[in-house]
Amino acid sequence: MKTEKKTILIALATLSPALVLNLLKDIFERSRKSFNKFRTSAENYMKSHKPYHAIFFILIFLNGATSCLIIETDQLTEVLNYINNPNALFIFDIDNTIARPLTVLSSDEWFCDLVDRKMAEGHDYITAVYYALPATYYAQFNVPLTVVEDIAPALIAQLIEQGIPVMALSTRSLFVAERTMEQLQDIDISFLIPDISQEDLVLQMPHPCFYRNSILFGGNNDKGEALITFFHWMNYFPDIVIFIDDKRKYLEAVEKALKPYNISFIGIRYSR
Repeated sequence: MKTEKKTILIALATLSPALVLNLLKDIFERSRKSFNKFRTSAENYMKSHKPYHAIFFILIFLNGATSCLIIETDQLTEVLNYINNPNALFIFDIDNTIARPLTVLSSDEWFCDLVDRKMAEGHDYITAVYYALPATYYAQFNVPLTVVEDIAPALIAQLIEQGIPVMALSTRSLFVAERTMEQLQDIDISFLIPDISQEDLVLQMPHPCFYRNSILFGGNNDKGEALITFFHWMNYFPDIVIFIDDKRKYLEAVEKALKPYNISFIGIRYSR
């Protein structure tokens, strides 16, 4: 079956948008109601997006429910290829995705080096993280952030102005939540999920997990599990999640967590 799907995708990639739509008509002839809903989204994509983006929708229906896609990019504007999705949620990582510290001190790479050194001394990962946190907190409270791309503030603001739900999902801890809000404010970045409470919320998870102003501070929790816990708490379940992060492991964690809930997923692995 997997081989058959690969063959289908290779064939579809060579077709024009019009031919793809005609093919889809034939495939979903017996399910007109589902196809009509699908066609509206597909036609919107065909007008302004790359053909391989539209094939994502084909995968959804070939799989019978939801599908996932992880792509690589060095441009934040890649997210604009998916703004026509109804009931979509756009999620941004913070560090090394939309922002980075002005100095190496307090950077993600610097923090990982501290953790690696403690693990080399024989500590397990979580213990090594706790050893590294005091120095990390000190650095984060003293080093400002700058944007990775100049377009980031305007891009996120554009999504919000169009009424598109946008949030941040970070491994930063609740203990630096207030400082993070200050850092983001200094670079004109904010997030908003309309019709969702912006009140502070502490989620019951293995490690401290905190929500404030459309930012989920996951700390040492699995990013996917933190997101699903948040969805349950808010009784909010989008049809599709578009998540941009500089680390593939976090994209895969969110993808895995969403699968049982029939939430489609587009992961964007960002590097610059």
